[in-house]
Formats: sequence, C-alpha cells, structure tokens
Amino acid sequence: MEQRLKSHYESLARVVWFTRMADFKAAPIIALQAALIGALATRADELWAIVKEYEWGWERGSVIGLLVIYGASFLAAVLLAGLVYMPRNPKTGKGILIYFEDISNMKFEQFAAQARQMRPETIERQLLQQIHAVSKVASTKMRWVGLAIWASGLSLLLWVALMALGNIWQLPHPN
Repeated sequence: MEQRLKSHYESLARVVWFTRMADFKAAPIIALQAALIGALATRADELWAIVKEYEWGWERGSVIGLLVIYGASFLAAVLLAGLVYMPRNPKTGKGILIYFEDISNMKFEQFAAQARQMRPETIERQLLQQIHAVSKVASTKMRWVGLAIWASGLSLLLWVALMALGNIWQLPHPN
C-alpha cells in the first residue's frame, strides 16, 4: 500500500506540473501580443492613411481585411491564454483532505482529527480523486494554451504583413 500511495502522489505531482507548464506557456503569448499591438500602434498612422486616402481597391481592401483578421486572432490569442489562468477547481465540500480548498474550509482541529483517523484506503481514494480532478484542469489548460499558440502564430504572420504594408505604400498617395 505504501508503494501505491507513493506512486499516486508522484502522479499527482506530475499532473500539477502540467498545469504549471500551461501557465508558463500562456505568459509569453500574452507578452508577445502586447509587444505586437504596441509595435503596430507605431504604424497606425500609415495604415490609417492607406484605409482613409486610397480609393477602394486591393490596397485599401487588403489593409482593412488584414486588420480585421489580425484583430480577431489577437483577441483569440489573448483571451485563450488568459483563460489558462482562470481557476477551475470548485470547492467540493466533501471534506477531501488532499484538496486545499476543502482543507481551508475546515477548522484546524477538525482537519487534524480527520487526518489522523484516515486509513490508507481512504488516503488512496482521495489521492486518486485529486489526480482525476487536476488531470481535467491540466487537459483544459493545455488545450487552451495550444489554441492560443495557433492564434498567436496567425496574429504574428498578419502583423508582419501589416507592418510590411505600412512600409510599402508610403505617402504621397496615388493621384
């Protein structure tokens, strides 16, 4: 039984590590998007001039289209990466002594008494419940961060295109 409990604890530690990895991956996505939008803002005048002063044609249409798609991919990347940080483990209210939320809702004396009386089978069951719950959280976080990476990659490509367009069509504009 002791070896099984040790194995379960190691499994829980690995799953918790995966939730942290998702958090670690989400932070640079948000930072990259902040840098890209800031750099794009430095070109806002050139891009706005193309939208405002060019006749309707492929120049104006391409800038507007790229801005709309860029905006959508930017928002998707930031929102998905932000969702990674949102808490997802509700209080169970079941007195699970492995879960910090349930422990924090107990008085110390109650927690200590229950912890001392726990049989190895109960500890094992609670460890397995926690592994299962945290695995769901890790899976959700990794899925969201994966989608955020794809959206961020798209926004980076569109950003490059928009920056290039701002440099290609320098004013004075066509007559």
